[in-house]
Amino acid sequence: MPKAQNAAMLLVRGVALAFAVLCLPVAPTAAQPLAVYDDELQNGFENWSWAVHTLAQAAVVHSGAAAISFEPDGWAGLFFHRSLGIDPAEHEALELWVHGGAAGGQSLSVAFLLGGTPLGEAPLGDFLAGGAVPAGTWAKAAVPFAALGATLPFDGLWLRDASGGNQATVFVDDLVLLPNDTPPPPPEPVAVAVDPGADVRPVHPWIFGVSFGSNADAADLPWPLDRWGGNSTTRYSWQHDIANRASDWFFYNIENAHPDPPSLPAGSAADRFVDAARAAGGEPLLTVPLIGWTPTDRVRRWGFSVALYGPQQETECTVTGFPPWCQPDAGNGVRQNGTPVAGNDPHDTSREIGPAFVTGWLTHLAARPGGPVRLLALDNEPMLWNSTHRDVHPAAVTYDELWQRTQAYAAAIKAHDPQTLLFGPVLWGWCAYFHSAADGCAPGPDQAAHGGMPLLPWYLTQVRDHELAHGVRLVDLVDVHYYPQAAGVALSDDESPATAARRLRSLKGLYDPAYVDESWIGEPVRLIPRLREWIDAHLPGAGIALTEYNWGGDDGPSSALAHAEALAIFAREGVTAANRWVAPAAGSRVEDSFRLYLDYDGLGNRIAGDAVRALSSDVDGVGAYAIRRGRTLFLLLFQKGTAEREVEVAVGTGLEGPGALWRFTPTARLAPAGEVATGPDGFALALPARSATLVRLTLANELFRDGFEVGSTVAWAP
Repeated sequence: MPKAQNAAMLLVRGVALAFAVLCLPVAPTAAQPLAVYDDELQNGFENWSWAVHTLAQAAVVHSGAAAISFEPDGWAGLFFHRSLGIDPAEHEALELWVHGGAAGGQSLSVAFLLGGTPLGEAPLGDFLAGGAVPAGTWAKAAVPFAALGATLPFDGLWLRDASGGNQATVFVDDLVLLPNDTPPPPPEPVAVAVDPGADVRPVHPWIFGVSFGSNADAADLPWPLDRWGGNSTTRYSWQHDIANRASDWFFYNIENAHPDPPSLPAGSAADRFVDAARAAGGEPLLTVPLIGWTPTDRVRRWGFSVALYGPQQETECTVTGFPPWCQPDAGNGVRQNGTPVAGNDPHDTSREIGPAFVTGWLTHLAARPGGPVRLLALDNEPMLWNSTHRDVHPAAVTYDELWQRTQAYAAAIKAHDPQTLLFGPVLWGWCAYFHSAADGCAPGPDQAAHGGMPLLPWYLTQVRDHELAHGVRLVDLVDVHYYPQAAGVALSDDESPATAARRLRSLKGLYDPAYVDESWIGEPVRLIPRLREWIDAHLPGAGIALTEYNWGGDDGPSSALAHAEALAIFAREGVTAANRWVAPAAGSRVEDSFRLYLDYDGLGNRIAGDAVRALSSDVDGVGAYAIRRGRTLFLLLFQKGTAEREVEVAVGTGLEGPGALWRFTPTARLAPAGEVATGPDGFALALPARSATLVRLTLANELFRDGFEVGSTVAWAP
């Protein structure tokens, strides 16, 4: 939730003080061993093992009171995970002691892992004297990280059966990470090559959008696109100004504050949202319901009454500590034995609606000052309705239901106002890009019944076929949500070193085909190129919208840097619209991430124009992006390391005059940072740790091709 401004300022001052203390001269300290297991797991290591094992057997022990035993059968193994991560800059090898029992000779392999994926794996015998697990005695193995490809931070290690068969019990003890006493060499300067005439792609201002950003706190930073979305908007009644909060809050109909309820629908929360977005110079994006249900009236009602459906695991009172206002009859829909309540009546809270409910809302909006709202999202995360809205939609959504609802509602909307731009299907994340809720997160009968096609390509094909048959495109922007799934990255205030580094690496999931996602996904996501390929193949000309995403809390230094770079990636990759969940709190670091683009100098000047080629020789060290408008070149440099790093920038068409600098760092808010002198072809610049730097440059020449200025901006159109 957004934090109060005074709390944010106290945090800024606290961080600045902490940084000042940390920067006092201190004698360097030698790296220390880090215990993984010493009678029990230590230092944040968690037991994710899948073999038959015990961490506390006392019969065969190398030292102390206990050791580990496990059965290395059928590829099973020990797996120890550390969410804080393991940094090869601090430690360089795993040392462990192993005992083969009376038999010995077990075939084992050892690996270091990132996001559940081995970075490299080798026989444990390669690191044991004699090349085999000994019988009747203990032997020490030292496994260098680099020998198994773990040259960057990782988060786990395993020791597992390598035979696939049934082997005798193995004992393991005293696992420790050995310190890396070799100081790393100073990093070389990062080379950045900019070509203002290459890879030209218009930057759409809608990529700098947020959700629920039209509020007094952010009045001085207008959002180009402001989204009314989320679970509660699926069942919002524009007629009564009340929404069901779904599983977010006990399936409860809760009304919005209104000074004169009899005058509704005039002056509803949605009306005020539209007005605020427009008053700030932005476009409102409204979510319209497809689910077929809306609150019955403006009376508080809840989906799972304890009186009607029996005792449940939680009620509004049990989770709030029984304040006077709580409703003890409002249950969470889960019986005390853990099974969901089934067979409830949806009419306890809601009434049926159809497309006319939506077109009626659009008629109401069109009659208000400012006229029609023409950016509409086709509901929210339908592949989660059977959990988020299970009181009215307990059945898992299928391919066919998704398309039938899209067709019915979108066709009615387009007939009502052909100028409307529709965002769909508003999928929640990775599994839903490929699979219906009926199939879960793997190929299943529903997919098989639809030619084996992944869900989203199949959906786009239906949209295209309908357009060819009827001359109307029902979806203009392909809308998905994306929350990076690596531990601690999204919706998190975790700024530990390992999480911060993981958060910044995870940005490559937006575009990099070589980046393996550091999560349960365990494969390259390459989200935007994947979406573009599907669009080009199945719905040519559609835009890309990421109407929910998040890379961390409002005030984290790595979160601010990640959000700022995400916006640059959206620009370079040609995303049409994007909305952070939710708008950052006023005065927060993440607000600076947006201000860098929307008001970098405090005078209302924005970065706008065309994204052009900017190549970094070390994208994990410094991300580089360029946007050109006429002779002005905006160069964005995101320094992700924890020590100062130099960049050497070459601009192919030449430069004129110095470059003006704006920057934010972990200890300094966005502000002017002086100038950098430039030569005819470039410049060098030292970048502080974990900093975002904008360099505003002047090109020596205009760029023309075939009589037209290269990259003259054209707004996306369906």
